[in-house]
Amino acid sequence: MLAGPLSRRIGDHKVIDDRDLLEGLAGDESHCEPRMPDLAVRADCTDDVRALLELADKFDVPVTPRGGGTGKSGGAIPVLGGVVLDMTGLKKIVEIDRQNLLAVVEPGIVTGVFQEAVEDEGLFYPPDPNSLETCTMGGNAAHNAGGPRAFKYGVTREYILGTRTVLMGGKILKTGRRTVKGVAGYDVTALLVGSEGTMGVFTELTVKLMRKPPSLATLLVRLPDEIAGGRAVARIVEAGLVPRVLEFMDGIMVDVLRHTGAGGIEEGTGALLLAEFDGADDERVEADAVRLAELCENEGAVEVLMARHGGEREKLWAARRILSDSIKERSAFKVSEDIVVPRSEAPRLLEGLRTIAKKYGVMVPSYGHAGDGNYHTNILWDDPDFDPVPAVCDLFDLTLALGGTITGEHGIGMAKREWLSKEIDGDTLALMRDLKKVFDPRGLMNPGKIFV
Repeated sequence: MLAGPLSRRIGDHKVIDDRDLLEGLAGDESHCEPRMPDLAVRADCTDDVRALLELADKFDVPVTPRGGGTGKSGGAIPVLGGVVLDMTGLKKIVEIDRQNLLAVVEPGIVTGVFQEAVEDEGLFYPPDPNSLETCTMGGNAAHNAGGPRAFKYGVTREYILGTRTVLMGGKILKTGRRTVKGVAGYDVTALLVGSEGTMGVFTELTVKLMRKPPSLATLLVRLPDEIAGGRAVARIVEAGLVPRVLEFMDGIMVDVLRHTGAGGIEEGTGALLLAEFDGADDERVEADAVRLAELCENEGAVEVLMARHGGEREKLWAARRILSDSIKERSAFKVSEDIVVPRSEAPRLLEGLRTIAKKYGVMVPSYGHAGDGNYHTNILWDDPDFDPVPAVCDLFDLTLALGGTITGEHGIGMAKREWLSKEIDGDTLALMRDLKKVFDPRGLMNPGKIFV
């Protein structure tokens, strides 16, 4: 019923009803079960998005926005069918403003492509999710993505100055500002960032940039065990050092990497830290790197490798970049979560993960952003009859007991909605639902996400 009016408004070639093509838009990179949409729209301008949301509202059809499909929480899965709105056609860099340190982009541009374009101008966009070669800026904004550099620079929300957002029914909002400061009215931009496409669809983002730091130093620290790794992280933070990256890999991850041959990881390595400093001054960066190495050596580091130049730095990063794929090769099944705990609770978290692994007879390797307490914790198993849900429940219970949160950058989506009420009190959840209704009164905008 919707296909005909849509085709007349935006063109037949943008309305997809071929089953094979729709299957490719039914899932994402989460463990959530894919769902077939009834239609898909491949938009390439704001008018396409507005036309779809006007007609979807008129015909009472749900719409699920989709970027690169790299999400880990099921956010792009069309739970109730309806229309998948493929935003990858809106991929222009509208403007790079060197004088005011900002850029205007469409949401479908791949994050890594945008970063390269900005750096060619001598500028810097800090957020760096690990899927940056395939994820999109719109998806990053929808989920408030982070990445290894979040310890120093923060997450996506800190860099979104404004948006152009289309609401269900076709209304277009222009939120935010282009200035460094701005406190007029409610911060609607910050509310939309991280709303997982449940309130509206971004068609333009105004983002804050920085000058590209000219000096870099990367360190790979081999430690005898995870305890030493935890102590080293604590010492680094206590010393006031703020590397832009402070990544941790536990003993299981080290074993996984050793089997791949990546990074030349030697026997006797029980944990790894990957740290990176940047800045405007070579001497200061070098001094910070040396100080970090000393702190780690005082905690029993087996070896500290340092690199200052591109090729050498890439060698040190090689092991970190292949972690996710390496884990997949070690078992038939995997669930990946992205919990966060206070930095001081990292030792208790790692101890608890071993307890969960032993209880269920599974592997629970963990790696992630030790600087901000965000750990990518995986549950691996080979038995096709094993149900991972109880183990995931234990993981979330442990996280909350340590004063943490059940997601640091992947979002809630479908995957974690049943657990949200364990972290957020009922009154606050009710307020969130009311906010959703203000933007989407009929519940057609990415339904089935965040709330049960």
